[in-house]
Amino acid sequence: MIRKLAFVAAVVAATLSTNALSAQTAAPAAKPGPAMHVKLDSSTAAKPSSTHHAAWTQSQIKEAQQGLAKAGLYKGKVSGAMNADTRKALRAYQKQNKLPVTGRLDDTVLARLKSA
Repeated sequence: MIRKLAFVAAVVAATLSTNALSAQTAAPAAKPGPAMHVKLDSSTAAKPSSTHHAAWTQSQIKEAQQGLAKAGLYKGKVSGAMNADTRKALRAYQKQNKLPVTGRLDDTVLARLKSA
């Protein structure tokens, strides 16, 4: 009985040490593939100072139009619709304030227009 117990203990110890060893063994490193070069267009490059939203709400666009009107750059109706006049006023505002001129609304511009 003692021999059987010793044998079982030895098998369990061997199994545990094998599992521990296999867990510590790192997987072989993947061979590097061919280098991929991606050319980023400046219009698609991320701009750290602003966040691009997929869609601005009507109330956010209204706030921007009101701020642009207050700055004397937007003459149209405050409708909450992003239209050509709004984009033109945004470009003028961005140029005036030395921001990247995109004609698009972003968090930085909206925050500045709200506080103006």
